[in-house]
Amino acid sequence: MVIVGCTAEDNLYSHYRVFYKNAFVTPSGTILESAGFSDTVKYVSDRVATVKGYFEYSDPNEIVKYGHCWAKDSNKPVINQDSSNCTFFDFDGNIPASFESQLSELDFEKDYYVRSFIVTANGTVGYNPNVTKFTTSEPHDEWFLCDNSLTPILRADGFAVSTVINNDTITYFGCGRNAGQCYNDVYKFDSKTQKITSVGKPFPGSPRWGVAAFILNYHDAESDEDVQCLYVGLGCSDPEGNTGYESDVFVYNIRKQRWDEVRSNYKDRQGPSFTGNPRTGSVSFSLGELGFLGLGENASGACHNDFYVFVMERDNNNMPNPTRGYFYTMTQPFAYGELTGASSFIIGNNAYLVGGKDNDGNYHNDLIHCILKEGTSKDEAPYYFMWEKKRAFPGDPRAFGATMAVGGYGYFGTGENASGLYSDFYRYDQANDDWWKCAPYPGGKASRGFGISGHDRCFLGAGYVGENADCKYINNLWEYRP
Repeated sequence: MVIVGCTAEDNLYSHYRVFYKNAFVTPSGTILESAGFSDTVKYVSDRVATVKGYFEYSDPNEIVKYGHCWAKDSNKPVINQDSSNCTFFDFDGNIPASFESQLSELDFEKDYYVRSFIVTANGTVGYNPNVTKFTTSEPHDEWFLCDNSLTPILRADGFAVSTVINNDTITYFGCGRNAGQCYNDVYKFDSKTQKITSVGKPFPGSPRWGVAAFILNYHDAESDEDVQCLYVGLGCSDPEGNTGYESDVFVYNIRKQRWDEVRSNYKDRQGPSFTGNPRTGSVSFSLGELGFLGLGENASGACHNDFYVFVMERDNNNMPNPTRGYFYTMTQPFAYGELTGASSFIIGNNAYLVGGKDNDGNYHNDLIHCILKEGTSKDEAPYYFMWEKKRAFPGDPRAFGATMAVGGYGYFGTGENASGLYSDFYRYDQANDDWWKCAPYPGGKASRGFGISGHDRCFLGAGYVGENADCKYINNLWEYRP
């Protein structure tokens, strides 16, 4: 308050002007001679915020310090004993019109309350009666260990493919190997609830690792429902990779919860729908109602550069039959040599390949855009790829890395080369053909895990960590917030 002396009719009296609405007050209710005005939140993110405030004063000798304090569990924050929730500035009698505080180490997606304060010469703390509320955003470029680890998935070289069902991203993953054993169990992961459940019916082929997998979606006109079908095949049933290379392919109808072997729809080509060389380390993905499979290596360690497109059979009413179809050999093999352990991701309708190892043991960091074209003659496959090099992955060349794609960006990291394993992680921006380094994978140097694309975030799990003979299979699942 301010005291002003006046005279009237020869009588001396005092007039008190109190900063009533905006006056700083102590916890005990004492009103101080300074007024604080509502603070403005200039910037807020997941972990930090910038708050602007200002105040007026009558007696500059009264104030020695000022700042902001905040809390998430009270709408009237006060300074903690350890001063961990406040900023302090020394008052020199010439305070600017306003001041700014940087609030740090905040929790993401939380409500916070902030207000300015002053400290008087006798140690009294007065708080601004005007409290400002703000909410921190989702975390960015951070990893979090999920509560639900992949308890049954203590393995590497499994598969993981995602689809959207009822506006929710659902991922199916499974198979793989660890020391001395192969697996054929399959699980479903809901990216919103982070719930993991068994599909109940394991992959009906032999337990194996290094399989190819993709999901095809189509609309069933008779039932007027969308149908999602998971295709899994090839791979190796010997955990050491010496024998047991497979060429069969099975389809899991997600709606019917049923597995069937995929057979050729040609009368003169009865039997398996895939007639190429059995392999592991291939890349596989889908675009619309088409599945694609290529590259990889066979039992002798020789790599391939062939590519195949799978087309479902359709009847006279144009109704697809998911259990019948054929893998056509695409007329344009991969343009950059034979590779195994390359990774793929899809952004919109664009497919990309990254990394891999060639027949000479050289590791690659090329990023290749797969441009889909229709065949032009009866002698050609119905579709083929044109290959276009984009900006190379900026990390060390490697194979068997994990990929994801969310929010219009591709992500690639972890993996291995002759020097060891990696934990770095990068984002690809297709609009600018550029890479950005993200926070590293906190699970350690890892390889042969799998990436999961959530509706607005990524997940990375399984695989192995360590070096050479010290490698250890893991079942952690980590969430990455872009």
